[in-house]
Amino acid sequence: MAGATTVQGKRKTKVGRVVSDRMEKTIVVSVERLARHPLYKRVIRVTKKFKAHDETNEARIGDTVLIEESRPLSATKRWRLVEVLSRSGEEAANAEPVTEEADTAEVIHAVAHPGRTSDAGDGGEGDGAAAAEGGPA
Repeated sequence: MAGATTVQGKRKTKVGRVVSDRMEKTIVVSVERLARHPLYKRVIRVTKKFKAHDETNEARIGDTVLIEESRPLSATKRWRLVEVLSRSGEEAANAEPVTEEADTAEVIHAVAHPGRTSDAGDGGEGDGAAAAEGGPA
């Protein structure tokens, strides 16, 4: 059965932060995503934790890691560590989170205001006029 070793389709991957590494060959990864509240329509952060298999115990608390889905490895473990993207101590010296924060702000704006962009040139005149009319005199 040579077909049993191939993967059917593409496996899901997630990027998250390690919140626990106290288990042997297992890490707990917290993954955040942005979602709109069903009633209040506010953009909220939804956090979910996944247990992932770390064969060499290389990930530490605070590291940003890439995990991939796999077959069930235990009662609660269905993900495995692919790679450590950045170490927890390196982020202070690295300027990458600043650009990531700007991208996150852009996504939040796009979700909160569908059809509009944050650039002033695309639709700034209409938005500015509406803000000027509604503001106090």
